[in-house]
Amino acid sequence: MGIPISSTLFEVCSCNGWILPSARCWTESIAAIRTTLLDIAPPDPNDPPDQYTWGISGNRGSLFSIKTTWELIRESAPLVSWETAIWFRYAVPKHAFHFWVTNLDRLPLRERLAKWGMCVSDTCFLCGQAQETRDHVFLHCGVATQIWDMIMPRLGQAGVSFGNWLLSDTAGLSSVLKKLTIQLVIYSLWRERNNRLHANGSNSTMVLFRKMDRSLRDVLLARLPHKRCQGLLAQWFRFA
Repeated sequence: MGIPISSTLFEVCSCNGWILPSARCWTESIAAIRTTLLDIAPPDPNDPPDQYTWGISGNRGSLFSIKTTWELIRESAPLVSWETAIWFRYAVPKHAFHFWVTNLDRLPLRERLAKWGMCVSDTCFLCGQAQETRDHVFLHCGVATQIWDMIMPRLGQAGVSFGNWLLSDTAGLSSVLKKLTIQLVIYSLWRERNNRLHANGSNSTMVLFRKMDRSLRDVLLARLPHKRCQGLLAQWFRFA
């Protein structure tokens, strides 16, 4: 464009406009740049120094908000009724994440793998008696029902429908303990299923329950410093 490469912005503009050499035999692209530049008002020498800010278009301030930017770029979806059963302050992150994936029915269960065209049996690997679907593995499988039959009485809820019980208020039982227990059971059943599939290992339902009991005690002990969690261990032992 006929401007020395070492030139500053101040040297190529004035209060009257841009100071550019006259058009000569330039390439089409350079000529287009020159034309575009001439249509833009040059900076005023009296303006304050430039400031660089982060932010979304039309809403830039002195502080950059990660939350605002994330809300702008993420793909949002409608709220679901079970959201509060998954994400809460005292949740174990890996249990909560697994429970979220389970509710979305995104686990690589055999029924889904078969639908994807993989040459695998769709029979439940825990009981070998029904199609391996999400609801079967975690609610209706023989292993799952035996575990729930041992877990629910420990919460004083024998004979109660799981789905209705999880999302409802339960008198005398902390909602935090209820959520922690459910997420731990779902996570443990999935680990047992994978252990049998990939490691050729197998635990009896009693051994599996004892492992869950020990894990839940550890979780509750770790949360004792929180005032809201101080009575949870006593609730878990109440019906032992």
